[in-house]
Amino acid sequence: MKKILALSLVLVLSFLFVAGCGNGASQPAGDKTYTIRLGTPTGGKHQQNMTMDEFKKRIEAESDGKITVQLFPTSQLGTAAQMIEGVQGGTIEGVLIPSSYFASYAPAIAILDLPFLFATDGSASQQAYDILNSGTSLDKYLEGKGFVVGGFLFCANRYILSTHKINSMSDLAGKNIWALPSPTLQNELKAYGASPVTLDPGDIAVALQNGTVNGVCTDPTFYFSMSLYESAKFINKIPSSAMTNCFFFSEKWIKGLPSDVRELILKTAKATVAEYEYDYMKTFWETAENKMVEAGVTIVEPSAALLAELQAASAGLHDTFKGTDKDCAAIYDEFRGLVDKK
Repeated sequence: MKKILALSLVLVLSFLFVAGCGNGASQPAGDKTYTIRLGTPTGGKHQQNMTMDEFKKRIEAESDGKITVQLFPTSQLGTAAQMIEGVQGGTIEGVLIPSSYFASYAPAIAILDLPFLFATDGSASQQAYDILNSGTSLDKYLEGKGFVVGGFLFCANRYILSTHKINSMSDLAGKNIWALPSPTLQNELKAYGASPVTLDPGDIAVALQNGTVNGVCTDPTFYFSMSLYESAKFINKIPSSAMTNCFFFSEKWIKGLPSDVRELILKTAKATVAEYEYDYMKTFWETAENKMVEAGVTIVEPSAALLAELQAASAGLHDTFKGTDKDCAAIYDEFRGLVDKK
């Protein structure tokens, strides 16, 4: 009888173990629940919003509801700077924000703002996406600054949308051009003879309408989403630099999670970018440009002479970046080598 009872107990335990494994081994163990608040400055169909919406669906399904995600678009959690500081301090779990906003908090990320680091043939953002999502020392560096990489989003290239054609660098002289608040981007425009402007994104449309701003230097999906092309009719494909949006989690918050929860969150974030955001952005970029052209926008291809002129004028920014500190110097050499292999 004792043997029968022992055998029955083994069979029951074995059944429970198998049943538990079959109910989703990736699910967090135990009954504890977790909440992730994600913030972004953008709204609507922007890829940052679509990405965090898709992440919410995936992680809640993968965790069987033990992990829930609250979404805060259109700067509901504060300005970009306030959200970034919240992530550093652990009071906000995650953000989706362009890399340029992080330069004041993690200077080495400005490697992504350097002009003419990546190819100027239209593949700059693709190169950046491939390199970043393959893993570089930038990930570990960012973690040391309080940011854990969930993924680097694929973006359109950075071009200048303006109220006039830019055929030579002299066409930029004295022009007021809006750009993201990165010292590298600001100094790049100065090197071209333009005056950088850092208005709140919500004020750009009016500034273009009244002529206080002559153009914006960012990606076409932004012009499209904000309807800026209604006032500025020329997409000048300069400097044809990479544009990168970041999906970062708070290092202070995430390191306090059980390892299985942490791994599931990061795995799901990376899968969301690779399996969903990349294709979404490819289509969105193409759609945005086509619709703007239909609305009367002209796409201006730069001459080889203009690209050479711009590259020569901004070359000093590479040395300035390398001279920031030893981390910047090491990451520059790493990325330079990776780009050369592409």
